[in-house]
Amino acid sequence: MLTDSAMLIRIAAEDNWPPFSDHKGQGLSEQLVKAAFATQGYQITTLVVPYARALYFTRQGKTDACWNVTRQQNTEQEFTLHKTPLFSADSSFYYYLRPKPYASVAQIPDDAVVGVILSYEYGDLFEQHKHRFKLVQVSTHAQLIGLLNSNKLDLAIFFDDVLRYYLQHEGMKAQNIQRGQLNYSSEIYLAFSKNNPQSIKRAEALDAGIKQLKKSGVYQHLLSGIRPEPGSSD
Repeated sequence: MLTDSAMLIRIAAEDNWPPFSDHKGQGLSEQLVKAAFATQGYQITTLVVPYARALYFTRQGKTDACWNVTRQQNTEQEFTLHKTPLFSADSSFYYYLRPKPYASVAQIPDDAVVGVILSYEYGDLFEQHKHRFKLVQVSTHAQLIGLLNSNKLDLAIFFDDVLRYYLQHEGMKAQNIQRGQLNYSSEIYLAFSKNNPQSIKRAEALDAGIKQLKKSGVYQHLLSGIRPEPGSSD
């Protein structure tokens, strides 16, 4: 049986955000999106690229969508987003040796040297304040961990699950890195190209698929593979 091209969705999958999307574009994001779309008769194919390029390809309509996009003002303007988030992901402030008491981006002083991943979204408040900082934008978590671990930044912002993955599974050392307070809890979405007339229909199909996964228990099972319940043997 030949696949109807309208039922095949080409997704730019980032290569640097495990356990959600690893160097092969695999992880929770792929599992959720693939399973949700399958309930509605869709199939996906992926192009694995750095996150900044995934956003660019989707803006230009070179791919139909990209995943792991935070809902905030600029992404709502640039992309078509579905209604129900794939999942949420917390980002926090991290420091060399000793955490500082910053409870929000607004409390970080002017000209602070802040390390982030290029093109990542860290919430609307970060967008409002980032012009005040000396931003150090790098492409990989290995670079960001190395900079902070060697005291070359005043602070860095990491997504907690992602940093934990790199430290546990990639053998990276972070003996000098200490977590501070929460920066932002991001709702994560599949962002569809506004250049594609199929995007609204596909966004609605994804919402319907996520609802079905939650009803069947598949959603909770997939998420538990990333965040086991406290006291589990995983």
